Amino acid sequence: MGESIVVKQAEEKPVWLTSQIYDEYAQQDRVPMPWQPVQVRGRTISVWGRSMKWEDSLLPSSIQSQGRELLAAPIQIIVKLDGKEHVVPIKRFRILQRKQSRIDFLTEGEVRGLHFRAEMFVEFDGLLWVTLKVKGKRRKVDEMRIVVSLVAKHLRLYQTFARALAGWIPDKPLRLPWLADAKEGIVNFYHWFGDEDGGLGFTYTSLQHWVLKSEDNFCTFLPDLKRPKYVINLVERPSFLDGRVFQFGIQATPIKPLPPDYSMMKGSTVRFEPWQAMNQIADDVDMALVWPVPAGTAMRSLNDPYHVDRKVLEEVKEFCHRKGIAFLGVAHCPHRISPLNDEFARYADEWKRLPENVLEWEKVPHYMACGKSYTYRKWLFYGWAIENILKLGLDGLYSDGWMTGQMGCNNPRHGCGWEDEQGKRHLTVPVLEGREFNRVMCLFLEDHVRAPVPKTAPERAGFPRYHFWMHSWEFVPSVMGFATEWLTGEFAAWPLQGPSMRTPEGTYGKCLGLGLFRARCLSTNWGVPNLFDPIMPEAGENPPTDRQTRMAYAWFLPHGVPIGLMEYMNVKTVVKVSEVFRRFDARKALFSPAWRPNPYWVIESPVDPEVMVAVWQHPSQRQVLAVISNLKVTENVQVRLRWTGSPQPHIRNALTGETLSLKDDRLDISLPSESFELLWVEH
Repeated sequence: MGESIVVKQAEEKPVWLTSQIYDEYAQQDRVPMPWQPVQVRGRTISVWGRSMKWEDSLLPSSIQSQGRELLAAPIQIIVKLDGKEHVVPIKRFRILQRKQSRIDFLTEGEVRGLHFRAEMFVEFDGLLWVTLKVKGKRRKVDEMRIVVSLVAKHLRLYQTFARALAGWIPDKPLRLPWLADAKEGIVNFYHWFGDEDGGLGFTYTSLQHWVLKSEDNFCTFLPDLKRPKYVINLVERPSFLDGRVFQFGIQATPIKPLPPDYSMMKGSTVRFEPWQAMNQIADDVDMALVWPVPAGTAMRSLNDPYHVDRKVLEEVKEFCHRKGIAFLGVAHCPHRISPLNDEFARYADEWKRLPENVLEWEKVPHYMACGKSYTYRKWLFYGWAIENILKLGLDGLYSDGWMTGQMGCNNPRHGCGWEDEQGKRHLTVPVLEGREFNRVMCLFLEDHVRAPVPKTAPERAGFPRYHFWMHSWEFVPSVMGFATEWLTGEFAAWPLQGPSMRTPEGTYGKCLGLGLFRARCLSTNWGVPNLFDPIMPEAGENPPTDRQTRMAYAWFLPHGVPIGLMEYMNVKTVVKVSEVFRRFDARKALFSPAWRPNPYWVIESPVDPEVMVAVWQHPSQRQVLAVISNLKVTENVQVRLRWTGSPQPHIRNALTGETLSLKDDRLDISLPSESFELLWVEH
């Protein structure tokens, strides 16, 4: 009898697998805050801040974001037959299903015996997902490509899922490879082109059915002063198209509205010493977290929601809540599993990303997992949502990394990868599964969390009261956009060029530069508060210098970049600068970033993109707080500002209190390299 009991227990399914809560949320037709339901009118589909229209092409003829047209011409599917190019016209547009969260529809067209059918859906965050199918058994095509003509005046920046491919728009053709890092298996599956206020992104999941000359150039960007083009190289050699299926996503950014005080948001690792910044300015801090180090202090391994130290986390939560700070629990890597997980022996082969990727942490191998696996998604969700959010009363989650898209996978056990005619398995990226998981987590958090907000914060009507904070080195809004915040900037500590920010010599000008900083570190172009991780050696109670901290503020403030983990910075300088903005009531002020004109200050000289001014306009009083920054790496500058506000303003240096005077409405300020000044103006 004892043996039969053991067998029965071994066959019992775990509660995380039998629970239907993940599946129920996945099936809900709901639009999480702050988005709005999808709208359709004729051939125009609209979501928050954006619209897409179909006229003459199978794909959009118009894509607008924040009232700006992003396309210079309709997106074209071009087929080359017998040496002649044909644009596939639209013959049919039909809505298939309307829901609050999603519209399903199709377009169809024909070219010389080839039938094209684009099965599409648009979801509330503006992602257009296209499944393009082709029929025509007796027709071989020379080539087939999709051409996206972009509006040149809205193109300054680009970003991809490849470390080196980001920054200012290049002046030479850009060949975009499928693998960003062949050794690590990192797939370059996201490309974005735009400027500081928005742009257009493209997402891919597989190259199956493509016919490429080389996977090193599956897409191409062609710069042009009048009409730059982004080209999707579907078929580059003579081939039959019958039965081929191509999938990709198109999404305009920003994808959602920013909280009104995004530029002043702050995060921290929990620190108990009274002198720490989070404790001196607690009423101005949004959220805090703890790390799984030293090993086992708060969680067993890098990702085990079923084995966290509940006593430790509850004590830390109470400490944060007494200060009015939201607590996000223990940072975790949602894409890692290890032999320390109870389920490892039974599920590791199904959950692993293949080829295997192993990170040794505290002498324990941690394997990359893949979110394509349905059982892994259920295990991960139940562990963090039920065992942590619900049972511990956390205010949200911080993911050090994100669930899918970190790397490609070819594990056939959960449906990843594909095999070519030579038997070689290729990588795919579980984009839609990642979207599902993150959307489900958002809906659960919206239903179960009401996090504290800083006392200094304005009313955030229509915004969620939870935190779903994701860290990444590159950004993919189509998967990561469900996060309430991102964490950027860690790459400055491991730069591709220049001294690391882990050393006293490091500066953002030396290791990043303005183009890369704006492409990866802003919030405005994405629609997600993008907090910066300012790793630097200026922590401690009495740091000997604040040079790097002041350098960081020179970059952050004019760009509206909020600070993610402020414990790395000089605590005295952080408190001093934060107090200025708190006295000004900056969280309730109207912020104008450096690349937009403001009604108060104009830089007359030098006219240089690395010398800039940004302002906060007080919500109720005739006051302006301005930051003037010199981001040049080696050059000190004499900045001449012209005041364009009300006459006879009273101006003082906000950090020193020194009174400053205009001469013919001009003000001269000397700025060393990578430094800033703050001006408080009453007018």
